[in-house]
Amino acid sequence: MAQLHRWTGLLLGWLLFVIFLSGTLSFFRQEISLWMQPERPFVSEVVQSDLVLEQASRYLQQQAADASHWTVKLPDSRDGLVHLNWRGPLGQGQASLNPLNGEMIPVRETRGGEFFYRFHFQLHYLPVLFARYLVGIAAMFMLLALISGVITHKKIFQDFFTFRSGKGLRSWLDAHNGFSVLALPFHLMITYTGLVTMMALYVPWGLDRAFPEPQQKQHLLSEVFAFLPAEPGSGERAPMVALPSLLAQAEAHWQGAEVGRVQVSNPGDRHAKVVMEARSDQPEQLGVSGHPPFQVFDGVSGERLREKVPAPAYDTYGILLGLHLGRFADWPARWLYALLGAAGGGMLASGLIVWSVKRRGKPTHSVAGLWLVDRLNLVTLAGFPTAVVALFWLNRLLPAAWPERAQWEIHGLFLVWLGMLVHALIRPLHAGWREQLGLAGILLLGLPVLNLVTTERGFVVSLMAGDWLFVGFDLTCLVLAALMFRFAWKKRAC
Repeated sequence: MAQLHRWTGLLLGWLLFVIFLSGTLSFFRQEISLWMQPERPFVSEVVQSDLVLEQASRYLQQQAADASHWTVKLPDSRDGLVHLNWRGPLGQGQASLNPLNGEMIPVRETRGGEFFYRFHFQLHYLPVLFARYLVGIAAMFMLLALISGVITHKKIFQDFFTFRSGKGLRSWLDAHNGFSVLALPFHLMITYTGLVTMMALYVPWGLDRAFPEPQQKQHLLSEVFAFLPAEPGSGERAPMVALPSLLAQAEAHWQGAEVGRVQVSNPGDRHAKVVMEARSDQPEQLGVSGHPPFQVFDGVSGERLREKVPAPAYDTYGILLGLHLGRFADWPARWLYALLGAAGGGMLASGLIVWSVKRRGKPTHSVAGLWLVDRLNLVTLAGFPTAVVALFWLNRLLPAAWPERAQWEIHGLFLVWLGMLVHALIRPLHAGWREQLGLAGILLLGLPVLNLVTTERGFVVSLMAGDWLFVGFDLTCLVLAALMFRFAWKKRAC
């Protein structure tokens, strides 16, 4: 079991650290997206959903009347704006509206927090299926490492209450035990539910056996998910029912749950259909499921055609998905998710360092193997966080009108990470740790200053306006900068 724990933790440990870090950031993906588009106004007033939907419908009828599909994301407690998407024969588009007046808000192009969410399960620059299989294999290694770690450490709970600072290897072992035990239930839950969310990809045979025909699988998707297939319209124009009236019907049917997203297929056509999907952040009404209920209406007559029918298997799957995504969580619970995710990163980082420190100076161990692990540790544990902070700098520094600026933000992250790799290869190990962690601290410390200089939403202005997102982002950067400087100063035994 010790051998199993050691090798399952080492072989894909660097990939797992990157997944954990980006997954932890994903718990705040909406807030990250808002910060990365400072042109969005701070909206503190609550506007009734029916009025907002009426504004959105009017805008779409004017700007995307020929589209075959509309999507309206209504404001919620985390994002006060209205987000529109449409697609059709003339292409696709998107817009953000101010719910107070219905005016479009021009914003810079960015992937925002959505990049971290997608990256944590399908990486980047790789074919999607290959990347998802690779992440799945890493998650299976993680599950094996967790189980074998529990079996291996007989004094796991006793060691949890012991930390000996400044003792080299002993300190790293204590840190590894502490991070592991502190969040062990969370680590098991997040790893297992991550695998379950992709179970149809990793174990497809049951689904293929039960639903062998593509039409059957399409029907399954439309019954379980709030998904409208691309059905052709009739070609006959017909006036649509008012969307706010369907919203009122849906919310009355759910007895308190609010609508979060509205989809319309073939708007203005006799075959138009409308989907009303509930918000997923309403645990009091809907529980923690990651698959909120939805209702499908005829877009012309307003007749309710069908709704998501509860089924034990899919409800179980939805709960596991909801636990993994944490969309149901309020602010305290979301911060708890983030701190436990950070503990997972600390567990992986300390484990990788322990492997290296235990073998340093032993003549029986491969010098080349230790050199490789040391450099991978440096470029992953210090270099990748530095590259992530560089992404936020690029968001503010790249010209707003630069073509494909969203992609160049991401390209910039990987170019900085590549630079960290070159630095790790040419610098002495201790100097490399000190310089990369120090650079991460400097970049974090400078982010609030950069935001103050490049936007009108600096710390003082945001504090006076009660814009706690921008205030919290600046404070979080300062705390993380202090941690980076602390790690750079305590560079011993790395």
